Amino acid sequence: MSPRRQEFPEVLRNLLTTISGGVAAESHPFPPPGANGSPIRNDLQRPPVAQVVSVYGSRDGQPHLFREGEDYVLLDGAQRQTIEWQDDAQLPDPGTLIHVNYYPESAQPVLTDVNIGSVVRTLSESIALELARLYAQLEVVYQSGFVDTASGSSLDKVVALLGIERVAGGRAAGEVEFTRSPGSRGTISIPAGTRVITADGNVEYETTGAVTLAERQNTIRVVARDLEINDPLPADTLVVVPVPIAGIAGVTNPAPTAIEAQDETDDELRTRAKNFLHGSERATLGAIKEAIARQGITADVVEPADTPGLVEITPHVVTEEQRTRWPELQQRLLTAIEESRPAGVFVTLQGAQPPREVNLEIRLTTRGELLEQDLRAAQRAVREGISDYFTRLPIREVGSINRIVGLTLGVPEVQDMRLLSATWSVDGTVENVLNTSTGELEIGGFPTVLGELHIADPNLPTLLDVTISYPENEDPPDEPEIQAALADALAYLNEVNAAEPASDASEAERARRVVSYGKLLHVLPLPGKPGASLEAYDDAAASGTAPTLPDETSVAPYQVEFVLTLESGLSRILSRAADGDYALTPFERLSLAGVEIEEGTADG
Repeated sequence: MSPRRQEFPEVLRNLLTTISGGVAAESHPFPPPGANGSPIRNDLQRPPVAQVVSVYGSRDGQPHLFREGEDYVLLDGAQRQTIEWQDDAQLPDPGTLIHVNYYPESAQPVLTDVNIGSVVRTLSESIALELARLYAQLEVVYQSGFVDTASGSSLDKVVALLGIERVAGGRAAGEVEFTRSPGSRGTISIPAGTRVITADGNVEYETTGAVTLAERQNTIRVVARDLEINDPLPADTLVVVPVPIAGIAGVTNPAPTAIEAQDETDDELRTRAKNFLHGSERATLGAIKEAIARQGITADVVEPADTPGLVEITPHVVTEEQRTRWPELQQRLLTAIEESRPAGVFVTLQGAQPPREVNLEIRLTTRGELLEQDLRAAQRAVREGISDYFTRLPIREVGSINRIVGLTLGVPEVQDMRLLSATWSVDGTVENVLNTSTGELEIGGFPTVLGELHIADPNLPTLLDVTISYPENEDPPDEPEIQAALADALAYLNEVNAAEPASDASEAERARRVVSYGKLLHVLPLPGKPGASLEAYDDAAASGTAPTLPDETSVAPYQVEFVLTLESGLSRILSRAADGDYALTPFERLSLAGVEIEEGTADG
């Protein structure tokens, strides 16, 4: 129980009661032991009682004088020893002590003149004033020992026990903006001390205050400060939350950071110390996992059952940048693991392994009256939501089809969706991982990341760009003729793909929905090479009499490149026959974005 400060009136009353033969500051717990409901009673120790002078205690954490007749009464009886608290009283704080001054009937005072102006009263007031000052100083000393109540240099000494020092001016700081994940609901709390880092992990900031995203709020900003002395950062460089927050899709600093001249305030230091205590897990498996996550790396952390004291860590290298910088990342990872591993535990770092990429094909049905920019925003929201889902999916867990459907339908512009396929590649073989009977993506047991996300929306076509290069000594291609031929071919493809293929469709029928470099060259008119009908080619292929498709050598010295760009951001480049074919998703539409003819850049 914390000590309670006694103010001047209470100290003076205690002195005068003692001098005049009464009982001063007799303490009683509130409520008393065994009290069960109303009425609450405290029994005094020296009955019978002639008069209760005062009852002091704590109310709402502050010293309080309770009122006789309103808060409590002295019960009449043979002993006159019981204080009873009234039902409508201002009661003391539960779990605190009350201090009662009273005169027993047996009191025989030696000094009785305690009136204002008397010698006894004047001396008592002087002593009480000094004692009240001591109580105030003791309260300050007591509060200086706790992180919640200490301030100034006292707070510096308290947090020093945790190895924390007040951040002096001269470090970079600025605002960071957190963005809500598409389809997430409810409020999202972002605690003070949340770490954000640069993409390379070399610079780390932490937020100085706690903020909360309201139900329908998509972004929120909070000040973050550099943990070390580094140069200020340009805008959009603090883009990684190493320990993910549920419902948060991303973070960035909209403006450059700047050197802050002001020292860390008491409130900021107090908050940072508390967060250190909350996140100061050390020498545990959880601490190792958090240390790995802070480096922006995912990994398998395994304790072999047959080898106590051994922890095996297999990091996952996802991006090309991580593969390039792996020696540097590996050293940082080893340092972080060494600082967090338990004593006596041997940690082995296995070779980096890439996770398996899960490729998804999704068909959306969006509202037809929407503007094109709204449709693009809807696809972007779907893409970000699914990407965030895979980022937060625990390692080696199965995926939920219902969760992906819910995230997609949570975008207001989307009326319906269908998950057409989910595949990954194992040793060069494409395997299906979509199990509609269980509602799961069968990816459990393997580390995974989202690979290609193919989103088809009939309201937003996939764009085809064509670039043709030819040497100076050759005739230029006829651009209007090329555009007309491609427009006819795309119209045919869109008609073929305007419905789902029948379950018993032949391979020849399914091949009509496949776009290849050779098929596009087949319809393309070039000098010395007339264009041909794509429909006629598919009909011939279905009958087994398909002509040989041209390739890059057939059209030399002309060089042709086709680029298919989806609204989801994916692009497929077809510049030679060896490039993989592009299979249209049912209901996907193609549109010619442009034809560019370049002179003098092809090999003659």
